[in-house]
Formats: sequence, structure tokens, C-alpha cells
Amino acid sequence: MSGAGFESDFAFVGDHRVIATLNGPNTVVGVDAAGRSRTLMTAADGLQNPTSVAVRGRTVYVLSPAYSTGIDPNLALATLPL
Repeated sequence: MSGAGFESDFAFVGDHRVIATLNGPNTVVGVDAAGRSRTLMTAADGLQNPTSVAVRGRTVYVLSPAYSTGIDPNLALATLPL
């Protein structure tokens, strides 16, 4: 994920993937074992400075505190692709 942005947090997914929050670009990405990344969530999904990520089953929980704007902090949810 070099050059992707400021990685705030990451979680391992059982099938050799990593889910990471990228604070600066307001995104959440999945990275597979080969190093390929896929954007899972963006600011369009309500992310503002995502700082933490947790995965339970196929559900991704992302804490989005909006500390740079102070507007609409939230807990965003997504479903992992199969």
C-alpha cells in the first residue's frame, strides 16, 4: 500500500486479505495476498477521516470521526465482496 495514503488502521480477513483505512484520501481499501488493492468505501459513502476498522463475518465497521470538519461523525458499515 505504499503511496496509498496515511494508513490509520487495518484488520485481517480470514481469506488472506487486509482491510485498511486511509485517513487522508477518506477511503477504505482491501488488499489481497498478491498486493492488489480494491477500494471498498470512499467519502461518497460518508467517510470523513476513517480511523478504525473491524471485521465480523462479511461486515466491515469503520469509525469515521470527522475530526477535521467536526460535521457528521459516524460508524459506517459495508459488506465484503465474495
